Amino acid sequence: MNLLLVSPPFGEKGQMSKGLPIAPPVLEYLAGLTRQVDPGVGLSLLDANKEVLVPEEVAADAVCFTVLTPQAPWVYRMADRLRALGKQVVLGGIHVSALPEEAKVHADAIVLGEAETIWARVLADLARGAPEPVYRGDFPELVGLPHPVTDLWNTKYVYGYFQTSRGCPHRCTFCSVHEFFGGRARVRPIAEVVAEVAASKRRLFWGIDDNIWGVDVKRSIELYAEMARSIRAKWWFGSGDLVTLDHARADELLDNARRAGLTAVLVGWESNNLATLEEYRAVGKQGRHRRDQIKRIRDHGIEVMLFTMLGGRQDVRADYDELLELCDELKVSAHPVMTTPFPGTALYAQYEPYLVPGHDWDDFDGNHAVFEHPTLGVAEREDLVIDLRARLFTLPRILKRVVQVGWRGFPMSHVTSWMIQFPQGRAFTEYAREHARRRAGGADEGKVA
Repeated sequence: MNLLLVSPPFGEKGQMSKGLPIAPPVLEYLAGLTRQVDPGVGLSLLDANKEVLVPEEVAADAVCFTVLTPQAPWVYRMADRLRALGKQVVLGGIHVSALPEEAKVHADAIVLGEAETIWARVLADLARGAPEPVYRGDFPELVGLPHPVTDLWNTKYVYGYFQTSRGCPHRCTFCSVHEFFGGRARVRPIAEVVAEVAASKRRLFWGIDDNIWGVDVKRSIELYAEMARSIRAKWWFGSGDLVTLDHARADELLDNARRAGLTAVLVGWESNNLATLEEYRAVGKQGRHRRDQIKRIRDHGIEVMLFTMLGGRQDVRADYDELLELCDELKVSAHPVMTTPFPGTALYAQYEPYLVPGHDWDDFDGNHAVFEHPTLGVAEREDLVIDLRARLFTLPRILKRVVQVGWRGFPMSHVTSWMIQFPQGRAFTEYAREHARRRAGGADEGKVA
């Protein structure tokens, strides 16, 4: 049997995206898992952000998609076309686990949860042309996981990835991680993580843990100490909380993380608005001195970017300007997105009565306002976040932030700072232009009508 694994596009309405040059991690890992459980399966990978998927040209017997919410409409369209051509289609991922009844309509089989415990059975059923409608994966211990397969792409990537844990200790209402990965965070053996990264031909990585240090501080210190001892000339970035840095061993943690190659961290700042943080149940993950912790990270030579959401029902107009002022004060950048209630989260259940009719899932992309706000209109919130991004990523601001990274991280933390900020600012600018074009086109159509 021949199997095609597809990573859907992240662009608006299924268009290709020019995001960071990171290899799609699910596909590389799933390829490794396939080789582990059934080496006889023929494999090919396709990243639809870089290649066009033409269903009529697919030679594989079965096609598998991993689906995030804003990718769902594009995936469903492709899946329907492939099935009409006689191809078997399997859908998995967080969106499928959140809305299995919706996804089943477009697939021969869906995979709910994690794949390790059921993937061999999925492949065997596909090989004989009789897949089950639903496969439910368990939450396995992360021992003996396969290494990612990196040599099947038709395109090149600057960044690879590695994973040391699954799950997060926090229970934020906007996040589906604790729902998708179960209520307990699980970790991989340190020796297996180190062996995987050391064996990779890549030099730059994305650490895809949901919290790179908050699952277990002692274990994280030991992991990073071993990476620093055993791995040379490899660097990475990841995501983490701030409350962990209230720990008595926080400086040891940060020092080991930097020596292990950590150059930048996306921290979950979430919001400046206390009412919003309380609504999201995210106050506890911020810690007692979150501003001081940002400075602490940077003093250790690690770049910081704040993950923030704007436009929630508790937010006010001043929050947008205050975020820019905060970034200027702390000398860090931010990744501001529209508050988005994803299906399967507590926030979705809370905001469902306020959802604006007419939105398909591809509008749930962090750029569109998909729910009503007590005082701010839909277009107003979209314009405010676009304007904030434009002001946040001017070239003078980017350069000023790059030189403010602690010099213990020179030069790679400074290079990473530029490699993250400049493409992100460019992507935000391109999105703003396309958004304005679409809005103007809609207005012109209305005039013609």
